[in-house]
Formats: sequence, C-alpha cells, structure tokens
Amino acid sequence: MILTATEVTEYSNISCTAGTITSKKLIDTVQARLTMMLNNYFLTDLEVTDTMTFNATARTIVSDSTEFDDYNFLAGDDIYVYGSYRNDGYYTIGSVTTTTLTLASGASVVDELSSATIMVSVVRWPQDVKQAAALMCAYDYDTRTDVSANVKSRSLGPWSESYTDGEKDEYGYPKKLTAPIDYYRIARAY
Repeated sequence: MILTATEVTEYSNISCTAGTITSKKLIDTVQARLTMMLNNYFLTDLEVTDTMTFNATARTIVSDSTEFDDYNFLAGDDIYVYGSYRNDGYYTIGSVTTTTLTLASGASVVDELSSATIMVSVVRWPQDVKQAAALMCAYDYDTRTDVSANVKSRSLGPWSESYTDGEKDEYGYPKKLTAPIDYYRIARAY
C-alpha cells in the first residue's frame, strides 16, 4: 500500500479518522489513480519471474523454482504481481520462506494454479508521492464535489449551471496537488 491511513492523517489535514480512511477505501482509490495518471507502478529491479501458485486460504504466493529469500524479499515489502490470470495488483508481504510469500493480514488472493510466467517485483514509493497521495485522499474526502472532471455545464430539466473547472488534472484533482509528482510520469507508448 502506498501509505497507511495513519500516514494520511499525518501528511494532510483530513477531517476524518484513520478508520474512516480505511473503510472508505480512500487509499486504494488514490493509489489506483496515481499509477494510471503517472503510468508508473514504482517497481524496482528486485523482481522474480517464474510460474506461481496462489492459495487463497493460506494467503500465499508460491514460486515453482525461484527462491524469494535468495532475492532478499523481506516481510513488510510492498510487491506488485503482474501476469497472473486473477491476482495482478499490489500486496504487502507478511513473511518470506524459501519459495513462499505469505501476505500480510487482511490481504487476499484468488486460488490460481498458473502455467503463465508471473512477475513479482518489490515496490518503492517515493516520499513525495506518498505525501501527494495523502493530500489527494484529503481532497477526495473533504473537498471533491460531485462534479466530474472537465465538465463545464450540466442541466437537469429546467435547471442548469455553467462553471469553469479551473486547473484540474484528468482525475479532477487540483494541479497544485499533482504537479509536484509529474517528475514520476512515464510517457505512454501508443
């Protein structure tokens, strides 16, 4: 996870508790938006590529032949899984033993015995990206209106309104929140 709910309360002036941040899934939403807007998953060169098995009951990712501990995967590391049928995404490691990653409490995977080559990479979130994510969470909870990004007018029956959307990015965040992290944007190849 890009940051904890407690970090959101520390880095921003959000008007809710860490419990509310978690229950509303504000961090999950902001993390997904950040990776899409920056086209950056913040992967490191610390990665393993192998066929893997996912066990929902045990919350594990098991490599067929590569030993995670040889690559220095550690408990507490954020990882990104790519190339699976049902389990692509971010997770936090709870523990590591030879070929098995057990996920942190609260995480879950879908049972999958894959013959596909799957990549698991350690993720490093830069501090300024974490701070921007906290401010984006606060904006979503405290400030965001029900107006979609880039909409200049709307009407419902005889009622209508027009307005400017100001300086906002493609997800409706003020550019002053997201401009400092433009450095991490990776150009998309089309």
